[in-house]
Amino acid sequence: MSTMVLSAQSMPTVHAPQVVKPPQKLRIAVHIEAEVLDPEVARRKANVWLLMYAGNLLGAENPELVINQGLRWRVDVILTSPKRGHIGKVGQLCLDAITGEVMATETLPEELRANADALIAH
Repeated sequence: MSTMVLSAQSMPTVHAPQVVKPPQKLRIAVHIEAEVLDPEVARRKANVWLLMYAGNLLGAENPELVINQGLRWRVDVILTSPKRGHIGKVGQLCLDAITGEVMATETLPEELRANADALIAH
């Protein structure tokens, strides 16, 4: 699957004697049929990965289904503290939406920890 791109040249124009204006809105319909993980299941899988590789104070929130070169769930990685509660977002994590496999670079755990440390320092 590839990213869909609609070029400006393919958009219809309205020709009038005085002014030529492009339409204000376009209606686009895309149909994709796939069986994907439930967003809560994806969030839980992300939390397990975060616990194993990045730290016990990081959690996954706000799963979003991303359609771009495949289907994947993207979650925000949030730093929390038993005393301070929700501190803030330190990054994002993607999972294959069909298999649930985490799609992360080898350096992502360290990047998330560094972002968490910087957030705590402020």
